[in-house]
Amino acid sequence: MKKCVIIGARPISEEMLPYCRDAQLIIAADAGWVHAQRLGLVPDLYVGDYDSAPPPAKELAVFQLPREKDETDMLFAAKQALAQGCTEAVLLGGMGGRADHTMANIQTLLFLQQRGVQAVLAQEDCEARVLGVGRHQIEAKQGWYCSLFAVTQRAVVKSSSGLFYPLADTELTPEMPLGVSNEFTEQQAQLCISDGCVLCMLCRRDQPLLSV
Repeated sequence: MKKCVIIGARPISEEMLPYCRDAQLIIAADAGWVHAQRLGLVPDLYVGDYDSAPPPAKELAVFQLPREKDETDMLFAAKQALAQGCTEAVLLGGMGGRADHTMANIQTLLFLQQRGVQAVLAQEDCEARVLGVGRHQIEAKQGWYCSLFAVTQRAVVKSSSGLFYPLADTELTPEMPLGVSNEFTEQQAQLCISDGCVLCMLCRRDQPLLSV
């Protein structure tokens, strides 16, 4: 497998560096090159319209994109990863800012999954991946929820284990958030998806807003 890390415009911390381990290709999308430099990472490729940061030095491998375009910088970077034969992708710096940008990056996850790439979109308190038909193992994170959402017209979880709320022949649809806020009961959860695609989100528990 060839692993690519794509670094987007949102700031990332040193906590995210383990996601970059064993990457054969690093792509900086727009202001991602600034965050990569701060963390000591050296991108192989730079892409973007540079509306959120000045472009890097001209002698580097830079794709300067127009500001009026059909693709986001992150999607263009994902297509470059595909063109270079990557079968695994990590998207960093793509959540936690504007909600529409986060949604666009979730759609980029689906774009990659539909083309055979195992992709994850991650930040310090959330991890998202798209799961298609087949069996999947999900490593538990202590103090994190596991939520499942349909990203196709329908998705069916045939069976599950290792989750507090069991799913058996459970149909998920985009208009019903049935799979939100499940909890791990084992170190590893097992899912069997028999139809459609599911967005699996692991989210760190919030601290209580009020104390009693």
